[in-house]
Amino acid sequence: MAEFDIYLKEIAGAPPKGTVLCRLRDIEDGRAREFTFGDAKAPFYMFVQRRGAQVFAYENACPHMYAPLNLKEGVFTEKSGRYFLCNFHGALFEVETGKCVAGPCAGRSLRSVAVTLEGGNVVVL
Repeated sequence: MAEFDIYLKEIAGAPPKGTVLCRLRDIEDGRAREFTFGDAKAPFYMFVQRRGAQVFAYENACPHMYAPLNLKEGVFTEKSGRYFLCNFHGALFEVETGKCVAGPCAGRSLRSVAVTLEGGNVVVL
């Protein structure tokens, strides 16, 4: 796990440890699945990106303006699939690390969410 993984017990509205988000097969390879937890007063938005048998989970908020990254459901990457793209400000983030490599938040990172694969399920740590 990366040093910037967040454990959701400390965030209002976030899913508790052990929450099964979905089955890996429910996420098309190269695409993402969005999740919303909490309530209208304290929503928590996150997504899980699939790359083969790997998953990468992040809070769905650009560190520049805290706006959602995507405009279209399940689509977070630019055309090559190498980077997440903030559709509001054009920032690019590495899929594997969440680090911003171009745009107004260069050098900052998306907040990753600690998840694992267990029995074909994506599970919150």
